[in-house]
Amino acid sequence: MSPRRLTLPALAVAALAGCGGSGGKDDVCSNKDGALTDAAFVFVDSPASGERVSSGFKVSGCSSTFEGTVVWRLAAKDGHTLAHGSAQGGSLSAGPFGFAVDYSAPAREIGLLTVSSPVVTSEGFPPVRNVIPLVLDT
Repeated sequence: MSPRRLTLPALAVAALAGCGGSGGKDDVCSNKDGALTDAAFVFVDSPASGERVSSGFKVSGCSSTFEGTVVWRLAAKDGHTLAHGSAQGGSLSAGPFGFAVDYSAPAREIGLLTVSSPVVTSEGFPPVRNVIPLVLDT
């Protein structure tokens, strides 16, 4: 039996199969390197900066925050709050979070989604905060 030859496309498929097909991108909750151990953080995986969204859009990510709480706020271009709330993620160790954002905007505009850990004390580092600009559809 002769050795099997793989074409370039077949090699690409084989390479992707070896890493889960994700194109090499690790899950945001992955702690293979230990960087997330004993760290407070909030990582937003989706939506991406500049993404066009409609009311009811889903937000997902990973966090390690005080009591596992993640707080969020969607602001219009003039700064007023369109929606806000909280979700549960990881506490002492990394854990996923997810929530849906329902809002009403009078016209298509750029808004800001802020996802952060809650403010629990004035001591130490400020809370971790992600600010993601989004195009809000009506």
